[in-house]
Amino acid sequence: MTLKYELTNSDFLEYQLYASSKSESHKKKLRNNRILGPILFLPYGLYLTNRDENYIGIIVFGITAILWFIFYPKYSKRRYKNHFRKHVEENYKNRINKPVQIDFNENSINAKDFTSDTKLNGTEIKELIETKEHFFIKLTTDLSLIVPKHSIENQTEFKKRVTDLGAEYIDELNWKWK
Repeated sequence: MTLKYELTNSDFLEYQLYASSKSESHKKKLRNNRILGPILFLPYGLYLTNRDENYIGIIVFGITAILWFIFYPKYSKRRYKNHFRKHVEENYKNRINKPVQIDFNENSINAKDFTSDTKLNGTEIKELIETKEHFFIKLTTDLSLIVPKHSIENQTEFKKRVTDLGAEYIDELNWKWK
C-alpha cells in the first residue's frame, strides 16, 4: 500500500492542537492559570476593601475573579489556537504543500518527503490515532506521521496494515479542540 499526499497548514495545526490537548503539562498549566487569576484578584480586593473601608474593592475583584474562572477556558482555547497557528506558519513553512509518500511493507513503513527518506520498523510504531479528519501514526520516540483521511482510498485496509505492525488503535473520532 502506498499513500501520496501533501500536508497543509490545517493538517499541522490539528496535530499540534491534538498533541497539546493530550499533554499532561499543558492540562496542568491551563488548570493552574484558571485558578491563579481568582486567587490573585480576591486578596487584592480584600486589601482595597480594608484600606478604603468600603466593599467596592471586594465586589469588583470578586466579580472579576468569577468572570475569569468562567471565561478563561474559552479565552485560552482561542489564544492557544492562534499561538499554534503562528507556530505552524513559522516552523513548518518549508513542509507545507510538499509531497509526502508512505509505503507500507510487511514489517516496516517507508516515509519519504522532500528532505528525508525514513524506514520505520514495526516495533517503532506505538499508536494509530484516528480523529475526524486525520490519522496520526505515533512512534515510540513520540514523533508522529500525519496522514489526512482524504488521501486514503481504503481506510479499513490502512488501519489493518498499521495495527498489524504492532500499533495500538486509539479512537478519537469525537475529539475536538477545547
